Amino acid sequence: MAESTGPTRTAPGPARWQVPDVDAAALALARQVRAAAEALSASGRSRWAAVLEPLAAPLEDGDLAAIRTAANRVRAAFGVGESVAEDLSAEQGRGLRDATDAALRALDRYEALDRYEARARHDMTRRAR
Repeated sequence: MAESTGPTRTAPGPARWQVPDVDAAALALARQVRAAAEALSASGRSRWAAVLEPLAAPLEDGDLAAIRTAANRVRAAFGVGESVAEDLSAEQGRGLRDATDAALRALDRYEALDRYEARARHDMTRRAR
């Protein structure tokens, strides 16, 4: 049996490079995640480093759904009981949080615009009948 060398399914919607705002925000978040993971590893906080390290890859080259999933997981690390911000410097914690929020806002803006355009197309086809 031959092994699969590529993805088994393609993600619906555009590629991430076709949505430059989301792509830029995801790459900025990936840089913040890598920097935070390195700082946490260097300071002996391996628990949070283990949470953050695998999230950088989908932020760097994942599809839009993978970006949302990874960004939501980073944001979830800022919990009320335990927070990754407690183990980072104040500057790094704010930078990571702000980059996460920026990526999620960019995704929300894209999805809202996409829904608006889909609704406008639907209305135009109904009027054409």
